[in-house]
Amino acid sequence: MQIVEKVFIQYDVDFYLLGAIARDTWYAKEQIASPATRDVDFAVYISEKSKYADVLEGLITNHGFSELRDVPFRLQTPFTFTIDIIPFGEISIDEAVIPDEGWGRPIFVNGFEEIFRKATIQVKDVDDELEFKIATLPAILLLKLIAYDDRPEKRTQDPQDIAQIIVNYFEIEKEMIWEEHHDLFDKNSELIEIGARVIGREISEILSENRTLMERVLNILSLENRAQKKYG
Repeated sequence: MQIVEKVFIQYDVDFYLLGAIARDTWYAKEQIASPATRDVDFAVYISEKSKYADVLEGLITNHGFSELRDVPFRLQTPFTFTIDIIPFGEISIDEAVIPDEGWGRPIFVNGFEEIFRKATIQVKDVDDELEFKIATLPAILLLKLIAYDDRPEKRTQDPQDIAQIIVNYFEIEKEMIWEEHHDLFDKNSELIEIGARVIGREISEILSENRTLMERVLNILSLENRAQKKYG
């Protein structure tokens, strides 16, 4: 983290953490156990391809990172694990990025820019004196919904991860929920249900300016549509 943050700052690149590391940062707030992971995923706002190339070159030339053959946007670190540095922003076309001319299909970054603008918070690791942005839990859940819809056969863990976020969300964000969503509290609502409704509100706000992605997410969540496809 220290090395990557240093290189991002050097090239004036903004970024946030998503995936398991971001989720575990939230879980640590309430000492919630989660499966061990060494996955580190960076979403990097890039205005031009040359700047992304400069970032990779800086990590490879000066810090001992290396590229992995046939795995776009992933680097092998000098510390025996890998990281993903996924570009998004002005280089995206229809919310997708092309790794290079020889790569057969685009990598989709649906929701990355919306989360960057509306659903990250700044956190600080006191011990290491690191300061960086992480995606909110509703944003992480949103990305998992989209990723699972893209490739359900490859993303078998996503439904369990989504369920775990829903189960734990109220406990993690209870102060914010009491302050900002007190209208949801009534004698008929369980806390887990209130938390789930707040997640829905947060996702709706993230996607409020992207009607196409909003409709896609609503379709993913539509049990009626899925039942029609299965039994129709």
